[in-house]
Amino acid sequence: MAGTRQCGGTTSSQLDEWTVRVLPRAVAYARTLLGRRGDAEDVVHDVLCRLFDHKEYNLIADGEKILFRSVTNACINRTQRRRNLLSLDSGFDDDTGWSAVIRAKSVPNPAEVAIARELHEAIGQGLDTLPPMQKAALELKAMQYSLKEIAQMLNVSPSNAGVLVHRARKNLAQELGPFLVAEDDRTEVHDDG
Repeated sequence: MAGTRQCGGTTSSQLDEWTVRVLPRAVAYARTLLGRRGDAEDVVHDVLCRLFDHKEYNLIADGEKILFRSVTNACINRTQRRRNLLSLDSGFDDDTGWSAVIRAKSVPNPAEVAIARELHEAIGQGLDTLPPMQKAALELKAMQYSLKEIAQMLNVSPSNAGVLVHRARKNLAQELGPFLVAEDDRTEVHDDG
């Protein structure tokens, strides 16, 4: 059979039949890992080319297992090495001249930074206004201790520890009132009628 390509003792027509049979499933599998059909097709194409180059592989007998393992590894490599690229043709914001995507990834929103700083300071001030036992109970609860453990550490009963945590949260919520959004404000519906 001069002139026919062989891989692991198989002929070109056998490889073609095998490829036609496994290709749609391999692309579908790669797409579930990568998301984009074009990326999946590229990965499967590259893997198949490498498999065809290995003359020692018997793709008819073992090819599917080898193909899917190779596609898995190639998809993992591609997602780990992929960098998010932005097009220079993407839309720009009229106010700043920067694309919203670029601005979101490179520069934090100054208003959000200011609000976060104010919230951090308000939490610190709110904690400072709490009675020492409430503050201790709340901080221990924030460190994932159970009420029983908090009670043992503060030398109080578990129910008293629960009361201390509850009161601390309530007092802190009052201090942080301007930062907390009421449920009514989040679901406010405007009636135009």
